[in-house]
Amino acid sequence: MLILIQSIFLIGHVLFIDMAFSENTEFRNITDDMVVIPSGKFRMGCNQFGPMHGAPEHWVYLNEFMIDRFEVTNKRFEEIIPDHKRRRSKLSKCDECPVTNVSWYEAVDYCYLTGKTLPTEAQWEKAAGSEDGCAFPWGYGFDPIHSQGRGGLDMRDKSVPVGSYPANKYGVYDMGGNVWEWVSDWMAPGYQVSEILINPQGPSSGIMKVRRGGAYSDSIKAMATGYRDWSHPSSRFFSDVGFRCAINIKGKSLDGLTTQD
Repeated sequence: MLILIQSIFLIGHVLFIDMAFSENTEFRNITDDMVVIPSGKFRMGCNQFGPMHGAPEHWVYLNEFMIDRFEVTNKRFEEIIPDHKRRRSKLSKCDECPVTNVSWYEAVDYCYLTGKTLPTEAQWEKAAGSEDGCAFPWGYGFDPIHSQGRGGLDMRDKSVPVGSYPANKYGVYDMGGNVWEWVSDWMAPGYQVSEILINPQGPSSGIMKVRRGGAYSDSIKAMATGYRDWSHPSSRFFSDVGFRCAINIKGKSLDGLTTQD
Protein backbone atom coordinates (compact mmCIF):
# COMPACT_ATOMS: atom_id res chain seq x y z
CA MET A 1 0.00 0.00 0.00
CA LEU A 2 2.81 2.39 0.89
CA ILE A 3 4.55 1.66 -2.40
CA LEU A 4 1.30 2.37 -4.30
CA ILE A 5 0.87 5.73 -2.52
CA GLN A 6 4.48 6.68 -3.23
CA SER A 7 4.07 5.74 -6.89
CA ILE A 8 0.91 7.85 -7.25
CA PHE A 9 2.65 10.81 -5.61
CA LEU A 10 5.69 10.48 -7.90
CA ILE A 11 3.56 10.24 -11.05
CA GLY A 12 1.53 13.28 -10.01
CA HIS A 13 4.67 15.28 -9.29
CA VAL A 14 6.20 14.40 -12.67
CA LEU A 15 2.98 15.28 -14.51
CA PHE A 16 2.75 18.62 -12.68
CA ILE A 17 6.26 19.76 -13.54
CA ASP A 18 5.91 18.41 -17.10
CA MET A 19 2.74 20.47 -17.63
CA ALA A 20 4.37 23.54 -16.15
CA PHE A 21 7.36 23.10 -18.45
CA SER A 22 5.39 22.53 -21.64
CA GLU A 23 2.81 25.26 -21.16
CA ASN A 24 4.75 28.11 -19.62
CA THR A 25 8.32 27.94 -20.93
CA GLU A 26 9.62 30.51 -23.36
CA PHE A 27 12.04 28.28 -25.25
CA ARG A 28 15.62 29.59 -25.38
CA ASN A 29 19.13 28.25 -25.68
CA ILE A 30 19.90 26.75 -22.28
CA THR A 31 23.37 28.26 -22.29
CA ASP A 32 22.08 31.82 -22.67
CA ASP A 33 23.39 33.92 -19.79
CA MET A 34 25.85 31.23 -18.71
CA VAL A 35 29.59 31.56 -18.16
CA VAL A 36 32.30 28.96 -18.82
CA ILE A 37 34.51 28.32 -15.78
CA PRO A 38 37.86 26.81 -16.86
CA SER A 39 39.19 23.53 -15.55
CA GLY A 40 41.97 23.57 -13.00
CA LYS A 41 43.08 23.37 -9.40
CA PHE A 42 42.14 25.81 -6.66
CA ARG A 43 42.35 26.05 -2.88
CA MET A 44 38.90 25.66 -1.34
CA GLY A 45 37.66 26.74 2.09
CA CYS A 46 38.90 29.09 4.81
CA ASN A 47 40.44 27.87 8.06
CA GLN A 48 39.43 30.95 10.04
CA PHE A 49 35.74 30.00 9.73
CA GLY A 50 36.20 26.69 11.58
CA PRO A 51 35.02 23.19 10.57
CA MET A 52 31.32 24.10 10.48
CA HIS A 53 31.73 27.05 8.13
CA GLY A 54 34.83 26.60 5.98
CA ALA A 55 37.76 24.61 7.42
CA PRO A 56 39.97 22.89 6.51
CA GLU A 57 41.40 24.57 3.44
CA HIS A 58 42.17 21.94 0.79
CA TRP A 59 43.04 21.54 -2.88
CA VAL A 60 40.34 20.71 -5.41
CA TYR A 61 40.54 19.96 -9.13
CA LEU A 62 37.48 20.63 -11.29
CA ASN A 63 36.69 19.94 -14.92
CA GLU A 64 35.44 22.81 -17.04
CA PHE A 65 31.79 23.66 -16.39
CA MET A 66 29.23 26.38 -17.01
CA ILE A 67 27.28 28.35 -14.44
CA ASP A 68 24.45 30.88 -14.65
CA ARG A 69 25.69 34.44 -14.90
CA PHE A 70 22.84 35.56 -12.64
CA GLU A 71 20.81 34.11 -9.80
CA VAL A 72 17.54 32.62 -11.10
CA THR A 73 14.90 35.36 -11.04
CA ASN A 74 11.25 35.26 -10.08
CA LYS A 75 10.32 35.74 -13.74
CA ARG A 76 12.45 32.84 -15.00
CA PHE A 77 11.39 30.50 -12.20
CA GLU A 78 7.69 31.19 -12.74
CA GLU A 79 7.95 30.33 -16.43
CA ILE A 80 8.48 26.76 -15.21
CA ILE A 81 6.65 26.76 -11.87
CA PRO A 82 3.94 29.46 -12.22
CA ASP A 83 2.25 28.85 -8.87
CA HIS A 84 5.27 30.42 -7.16
CA LYS A 85 3.91 33.87 -8.03
CA ARG A 86 1.34 33.49 -5.24
CA ARG A 87 4.11 33.09 -2.67
CA ARG A 88 6.72 35.56 -3.84
CA SER A 89 8.54 36.99 -0.87
CA LYS A 90 7.79 40.63 -0.10
CA LEU A 91 11.53 40.99 0.44
CA SER A 92 12.42 39.75 -3.05
CA LYS A 93 9.33 40.65 -5.04
CA CYS A 94 10.25 42.21 -8.40
CA ASP A 95 10.37 40.16 -11.61
CA GLU A 96 14.14 40.53 -11.89
CA CYS A 97 14.80 39.96 -8.19
CA PRO A 98 16.27 36.58 -7.25
CA VAL A 99 13.65 33.93 -6.63
CA THR A 100 13.32 33.01 -2.94
CA ASN A 101 10.82 30.99 -0.90
CA VAL A 102 11.99 27.88 -2.76
CA SER A 103 13.12 24.60 -1.26
CA TRP A 104 16.26 22.77 -2.35
CA TYR A 105 14.01 20.24 -4.07
CA GLU A 106 12.27 22.93 -6.11
CA ALA A 107 15.64 24.36 -7.10
CA VAL A 108 16.72 20.89 -8.28
CA ASP A 109 13.47 20.49 -10.27
CA TYR A 110 13.90 23.85 -11.98
CA CYS A 111 17.49 23.16 -12.98
CA TYR A 112 16.56 19.69 -14.25
CA LEU A 113 13.67 21.01 -16.34
CA THR A 114 15.94 23.58 -17.96
CA GLY A 115 18.60 20.98 -18.83
CA LYS A 116 20.93 21.90 -15.98
CA THR A 117 21.78 20.93 -12.42
CA LEU A 118 22.58 22.67 -9.17
CA PRO A 119 26.31 23.40 -8.94
CA THR A 120 28.34 21.38 -6.48
CA GLU A 121 29.74 23.29 -3.55
CA ALA A 122 33.20 23.14 -5.14
CA GLN A 123 31.90 24.44 -8.48
CA TRP A 124 30.12 27.27 -6.74
CA GLU A 125 33.23 28.33 -4.81
CA LYS A 126 35.47 28.26 -7.87
CA ALA A 127 32.93 30.28 -9.87
CA ALA A 128 32.88 32.84 -7.03
CA GLY A 129 36.23 33.91 -8.44
CA SER A 130 38.53 34.41 -5.45
CA GLU A 131 41.97 32.82 -5.16
CA ASP A 132 41.47 32.72 -1.38
CA GLY A 133 38.34 31.38 0.34
CA CYS A 134 38.81 33.94 3.11
CA ALA A 135 38.41 36.76 0.56
CA PHE A 136 35.37 38.03 -1.34
CA PRO A 137 34.40 37.57 -5.01
CA TRP A 138 35.92 41.00 -5.68
CA GLY A 139 39.07 40.45 -3.57
CA TYR A 140 40.04 41.55 -0.07
CA GLY A 141 38.34 44.24 1.98
CA PHE A 142 34.80 45.55 2.27
CA ASP A 143 34.01 49.18 1.49
CA PRO A 144 30.76 50.17 3.24
CA ILE A 145 30.44 53.29 1.07
CA HIS A 146 31.13 51.69 -2.31
CA SER A 147 29.91 48.18 -1.57
CA GLN A 148 30.39 45.47 -4.19
CA GLY A 149 27.76 43.16 -2.76
CA ARG A 150 24.34 43.32 -1.09
CA GLY A 151 25.10 42.42 2.51
CA GLY A 152 27.48 42.95 5.40
CA LEU A 153 27.72 46.52 6.66
CA ASP A 154 25.47 47.39 3.74
CA MET A 155 22.77 45.11 5.14
CA ARG A 156 19.36 46.09 3.83
CA ASP A 157 15.81 44.94 4.34
CA LYS A 158 15.42 43.22 0.96
CA SER A 159 17.15 41.94 -2.17
CA VAL A 160 17.78 43.92 -5.35
CA PRO A 161 17.44 42.94 -9.04
CA VAL A 162 20.14 40.51 -10.12
CA GLY A 163 23.23 42.13 -11.62
CA SER A 164 22.89 45.34 -9.62
CA TYR A 165 26.47 45.02 -8.34
CA PRO A 166 29.67 44.49 -10.38
CA ALA A 167 30.51 41.04 -11.76
CA ASN A 168 33.52 39.04 -10.61
CA LYS A 169 36.52 38.15 -12.78
CA TYR A 170 34.54 35.45 -14.62
CA GLY A 171 31.62 37.76 -15.37
CA VAL A 172 29.37 36.14 -12.74
CA TYR A 173 27.14 38.39 -10.63
CA ASP A 174 25.99 38.37 -6.99
CA MET A 175 28.30 35.64 -5.72
CA GLY A 176 28.67 37.68 -2.55
CA GLY A 177 25.41 38.87 -1.02
CA ASN A 178 21.90 39.51 -2.37
CA VAL A 179 20.59 36.01 -1.49
CA TRP A 180 22.09 32.73 -0.30
CA GLU A 181 22.28 30.04 -2.99
CA TRP A 182 21.48 26.35 -2.68
CA VAL A 183 24.18 23.96 -3.93
CA SER A 184 23.91 20.22 -4.47
CA ASP A 185 26.03 18.98 -1.53
CA TRP A 186 24.89 17.53 1.76
CA MET A 187 26.34 19.34 4.77
CA ALA A 188 28.94 17.72 7.04
CA PRO A 189 31.46 19.37 9.39
CA GLY A 190 34.79 19.85 7.65
CA TYR A 191 35.40 18.33 4.23
CA GLN A 192 36.26 14.84 2.99
CA VAL A 193 39.89 15.74 2.42
CA SER A 194 42.58 13.86 0.48
CA GLU A 195 45.78 15.06 -1.20
CA ILE A 196 43.62 16.56 -3.93
CA LEU A 197 39.90 16.14 -4.50
CA ILE A 198 38.82 15.66 -8.10
CA ASN A 199 35.31 16.88 -8.97
CA PRO A 200 34.07 16.35 -5.39
CA GLN A 201 30.36 15.77 -4.83
CA GLY A 202 30.29 16.04 -1.02
CA PRO A 203 28.88 13.41 1.39
CA SER A 204 26.62 10.70 -0.04
CA SER A 205 23.87 11.47 2.50
CA GLY A 206 22.93 13.88 5.24
CA ILE A 207 20.18 15.95 6.81
CA MET A 208 21.00 19.51 5.75
CA LYS A 209 21.98 20.96 2.38
CA VAL A 210 24.72 23.55 1.93
CA ARG A 211 24.00 27.11 0.88
CA ARG A 212 26.61 29.62 -0.21
CA GLY A 213 27.26 33.31 -0.82
CA GLY A 214 25.64 35.19 2.05
CA ALA A 215 22.66 37.50 1.65
CA TYR A 216 21.33 41.02 2.08
CA SER A 217 20.38 40.00 5.62
CA ASP A 218 23.75 38.60 6.73
CA SER A 219 27.19 39.55 8.01
CA ILE A 220 30.30 40.50 6.05
CA LYS A 221 32.02 37.15 6.58
CA ALA A 222 29.07 35.27 5.07
CA MET A 223 29.95 36.92 1.74
CA ALA A 224 33.45 35.38 1.68
CA THR A 225 33.82 32.79 -1.06
CA GLY A 226 34.89 30.04 1.37
CA TYR A 227 32.08 30.54 3.90
CA ARG A 228 29.37 27.88 4.05
CA ASP A 229 26.06 27.54 5.86
CA TRP A 230 23.17 25.11 5.63
CA SER A 231 19.40 24.59 5.82
CA HIS A 232 16.99 21.68 5.62
CA PRO A 233 16.28 20.87 1.93
CA SER A 234 12.51 21.03 2.51
CA SER A 235 12.75 24.58 3.89
CA ARG A 236 10.65 26.67 1.55
CA PHE A 237 9.97 29.98 3.23
CA PHE A 238 13.35 31.67 3.48
CA SER A 239 13.15 35.14 1.95
CA ASP A 240 16.94 35.24 1.52
CA VAL A 241 17.72 31.86 -0.10
CA GLY A 242 17.69 31.33 -3.86
CA PHE A 243 19.91 29.51 -6.36
CA ARG A 244 21.54 29.38 -9.78
CA CYS A 245 22.18 26.41 -12.09
CA ALA A 246 25.20 24.82 -13.75
CA ILE A 247 26.11 22.46 -16.61
CA ASN A 248 28.92 19.90 -16.42
CA ILE A 249 31.26 19.67 -19.41
CA LYS A 250 32.93 16.32 -20.13
CA GLY A 251 36.64 16.22 -20.83
CA LYS A 252 40.08 14.89 -20.05
CA SER A 253 42.34 16.76 -17.70
CA LEU A 254 44.86 16.39 -14.87
CA ASP A 255 47.78 14.80 -16.75
CA GLY A 256 45.52 12.91 -19.11
CA LEU A 257 43.39 11.37 -16.36
CA THR A 258 39.67 11.37 -17.19
CA THR A 259 38.15 13.19 -14.24
CA GLN A 260 34.56 13.28 -15.35
CA ASP A 261 32.18 12.15 -12.57
